[in-house]
Amino acid sequence: MKHIKYLACVLSMALLVACGQQQHNGGHSHDDITVPYTGYSKNIEVFADAEPLAVGANSQLIIHFTDLSSFKPVKASDLEVALIIGQKGIKVKSDKPVQDGIFKIVIQPQTAGVGRLEFTLTSQEKKQKVSIFNVEVYKDQHDAVHLAEAAVPSSANGISFTKEQAWKVDFMTQKPEVKRFGNVIKAGAKVSFSPLSQYIISSKTNGFVQFSSDIVTAGQTVKANERLMTVSGQGLTDNNALIRLQEAKVEYETTKETYERNKRLNEKKIISDKQLQESKARFDNAKNQWTNQQSTVSLSGEKIAAKSDGNIYKLLVENGEYVEAGTPLFSVVQSKRMLLKAMVRPKHLKHLNTLYDANIELNNGAVVSLDDLNGRIVSVGQAVDEDGYLLPVSIEVDYTQSLTAGGFTNVYLRTDGSHDDIVVPKTALIEIQGMYFVYTQLTPELFERQQVQPGATDGKSYVITKGLNANERIATRGATFVKLAAVSNSVDPHAGHVH
Repeated sequence: MKHIKYLACVLSMALLVACGQQQHNGGHSHDDITVPYTGYSKNIEVFADAEPLAVGANSQLIIHFTDLSSFKPVKASDLEVALIIGQKGIKVKSDKPVQDGIFKIVIQPQTAGVGRLEFTLTSQEKKQKVSIFNVEVYKDQHDAVHLAEAAVPSSANGISFTKEQAWKVDFMTQKPEVKRFGNVIKAGAKVSFSPLSQYIISSKTNGFVQFSSDIVTAGQTVKANERLMTVSGQGLTDNNALIRLQEAKVEYETTKETYERNKRLNEKKIISDKQLQESKARFDNAKNQWTNQQSTVSLSGEKIAAKSDGNIYKLLVENGEYVEAGTPLFSVVQSKRMLLKAMVRPKHLKHLNTLYDANIELNNGAVVSLDDLNGRIVSVGQAVDEDGYLLPVSIEVDYTQSLTAGGFTNVYLRTDGSHDDIVVPKTALIEIQGMYFVYTQLTPELFERQQVQPGATDGKSYVITKGLNANERIATRGATFVKLAAVSNSVDPHAGHVH
């Protein structure tokens, strides 16, 4: 009998020592266990880090509220929390956040079972609600600790990225979109100004070009009616503007004298009213010609001016150059619209018949949609271009300095699809040694790297053909920060944030 009592004492001591060694060697005290709960409304994410819930026991919850539009903390003045099991429930209230977006409460459940937590936030006298479902309350603390520990999400490769860290950077999580992505054709496009946004000024007479200032050059800003050059026909006999000006003056003076004489004769009934009206019509026409000539021609020659505000796009003549009537002198652009001409391989013709949208790459590498530039698809060629044997697709967009006229850019032509795809933003993908990964969310503070196979892209999003389910929530913005967090910390999957 003494031997049995001695053996029992030895075993008890061994268990105590082993338990103590486990805690000192990185094991977990039951007091350390916290359960992560997550819920979403249309506008808010709620993440509660809670001590296991048991009937009659106080459990502390640290609750984080995130605005889903900005992924920054929700600023609220107070919080009401209701724990509802079946038809029974209890409420607790916190009148002040620990900091923006974070509340701390203590709740004592009265009923065991599976229920929900309802949160009511007050922000600028406006109430917002969000709920967490499938919240289990255990019969006693012993069951709560052991059963809750088994339910805590864990991963051997988990990456800790706290809400406080996420709020400080440009970060966001979302579920993938499931939609018809269609076929995307990537093509190079020549950028130019839209024909409706530019015009050409040509000479109306023969003569020599004389710039009005020391420098007239492409890119120069001009104002409406600003005089830029003169075409002088001095010394020339054919189509000389100065001669036309003198002829217009003589015609004006002659018809004026005739009209005034006829008015006097008509008063004396010497000539008819019809003859008077004919002489007046000739006088009015000569007057208009004289006025127009004066506005466009000076003693030094034909005055060449811009018709509207804009910039000189191309200068087509040199100072002192001889030109004839009809010779283009320069073109002006008004910086209103631009034209992109994409060249597509003929094999894509069947897809081009369902072309409905396009994305455009800017000079800085960013890709924007057609709507972002108030654009439209002007035309889709049905026959190949003779120079390159390619199909032209013309796109018109608003002027932007992020596209360079005369240069090239990439466009992503979007056509209709026949099936749904899993689609993620380009910013969700991380490339490591030629392989692509996303970071899936286990909890809002725990992520796991997951390899995926990307497919078609429109420059802004990718189709994922393998490795991701539609219900998995991933880091869609700021994934690089999660990657960096993986290097700087190792995750204890059972560690909570109760302080």
